[in-house]
Amino acid sequence: MDKLTIPGEPRLEETIRQAVRRLPGQAFILSGPGDRLAAGLFLAAAIQCREADAPCGRCNACRKVREGIHPDVMVVRDPEHKNLSMDVLRQVRQDAYILPNEGEAKIYLFPDCGLLEPKTQNVLLKVLEEGPAHAVFLFCAESAAQLLPTVRSRCVEWKLTGEEPDGAADGRAVELCRLLEGGSVPALAAFFTALETGKIKREELQALLEDSRQLLTAALLYRSGCGGTAGPGAGLSRRQLSRGADILQQAVEQLRFNLNIGHVCGGVCAALARCIQS
Repeated sequence: MDKLTIPGEPRLEETIRQAVRRLPGQAFILSGPGDRLAAGLFLAAAIQCREADAPCGRCNACRKVREGIHPDVMVVRDPEHKNLSMDVLRQVRQDAYILPNEGEAKIYLFPDCGLLEPKTQNVLLKVLEEGPAHAVFLFCAESAAQLLPTVRSRCVEWKLTGEEPDGAADGRAVELCRLLEGGSVPALAAFFTALETGKIKREELQALLEDSRQLLTAALLYRSGCGGTAGPGAGLSRRQLSRGADILQQAVEQLRFNLNIGHVCGGVCAALARCIQS
């Protein structure tokens, strides 16, 4: 095999290729139902590869990442304990300040953030916020909610779908993003009122808000000069796009536990209204 791939995620591969050397920040979350470990290795190789088509899959750096022998790409595991222990996280934190052996970055790949307890995540906060520029952290998580808000706020998130996407699953997601661009609070309120009176199901609302979040994230990458084309939401400012995506992510997570659709619709509508007015 001469190419590193993320099964079923060609669009994410292209996003990573275009964005990895331009995005600010030294920490990334790879979430969703797809092959997160493959995505983490693809991203690690893209960071270490020096070729124009990184990750090229042909160079020595790509080969070492693929074979698990790159000295500057560490997959963080703890075979002695059920969850990642405090000692392992402290070792990671200490090691992050040591210069890379042969690459331009030292990469710490966490293949399962379900093994990261909140108290152990706190060990990483300082190095995530104030650590050296060469230290990069890749968090693979079924849901970003497995990570503390203080960790998530320092990360760029990319969501895997588990299959090749063919655009937004729900046309209403595009409509919502267009309404945000238009800046009309009454129109936004009418949109959410219609969802509620139409008796939208919790799972359906989750999917709609998640589709909308992905559209805003794609627009943020475009506005940041990281590739892609202008799509729904691209007329918003980068601050509005970032805040809007966060609001939708929080609503999606809230719907995992909250069965009151009206309460969630009202809350997310109010938060988005404040976002587009700021």
